Amino acid sequence: MREDSGVVSYVPGDLTLTVRAGATLSEIDAITHEHDQWLPLDPYGSPDGTIGATLSTASAGPLASSFGLPRDLVLGIEFVTGRGEVVRAGGKVVKNVAGFDLSRLLVGSWGTLGVITEVTLRLYARPAVDRTFAIELAGNEGQITAIVRAIVSSPLAPFAFVLLNRTAARAVGLGDKPIGLIRFGGNDAAVGAQIAALSQVSQPREAETEMWLKVRQLDGEAHSTIRVSSLPRRISAVAGKILTDDVPSLRTCIDPRRGVIRVIAAAGESAGTPEWAPNVLFKDEDQDHSSEVIFEKLPADVWPLVSPTVVNDGLSRRVKEAFDPSNILNPGILGPLKSDVNPASAVR
Repeated sequence: MREDSGVVSYVPGDLTLTVRAGATLSEIDAITHEHDQWLPLDPYGSPDGTIGATLSTASAGPLASSFGLPRDLVLGIEFVTGRGEVVRAGGKVVKNVAGFDLSRLLVGSWGTLGVITEVTLRLYARPAVDRTFAIELAGNEGQITAIVRAIVSSPLAPFAFVLLNRTAARAVGLGDKPIGLIRFGGNDAAVGAQIAALSQVSQPREAETEMWLKVRQLDGEAHSTIRVSSLPRRISAVAGKILTDDVPSLRTCIDPRRGVIRVIAAAGESAGTPEWAPNVLFKDEDQDHSSEVIFEKLPADVWPLVSPTVVNDGLSRRVKEAFDPSNILNPGILGPLKSDVNPASAVR
């Protein structure tokens, strides 16, 4: 779908943009920049990725903690089902409540329900001031955790805040110690006030805003990338242990406000199980919840062992059959479809 690109409609006054699925994120940024607007969608990977691929995989990056996930930025969508039907959902205005929310159904469906051909996106005014600061997380496990907790629990409202272990910090050129990267945006007064507040709990030094692109590209030619999601308070509580667990082959990036950890294994290495994993993956003793582990990238021969099929429940299979009865769209990802699904299994 990469060749099916271009702008269909752009109404700066409404902060909406409609593009074909092959438009790249860098093209969208250039177009909106002319009107001091932007699409705050910064998935891990290259800015040359297409908007269609980004939405199909529901890929998000550091800005998601403030601006939402990809599905939150989609107002309308056009796609082609496995039946060859062209379907339009949503609209081109922010206040749209018509019909079923098929836009959210398609975002993150990995092309299994339909081929996305066109999307209408919600834009934001580009901030007058956009500054990034690096916070050196020196000290022992307890000291680092205390700094992270102080920032997360403070009234600060950064655009993005991520923590990098020493291996990741070295990869992006920020020294040889664990680092916190924090991004503030807005007007001079708002940004200035937040910088002053941050200085009360840490010693920030300014960094280039382009540093975020380096963080997004940490995967590079990585062997494996694993994402762990848990409660933000749990992630903050073990941040010090994660960042001081020095495994040279692992680049670790933490978003403590979203409760997300990304572990990236260098080419030729295996991610294995870091020392901190049990503290994050096990259930709380007093709460009925557990963490979620997502394999973002693995060697081809490993996928069948850890994820023979992504979806097993009957409801999801029936949705697949309704949109793509012949199973021609990304056919392997859901495994073989069965028409005789037990209705009782539809309840997940």
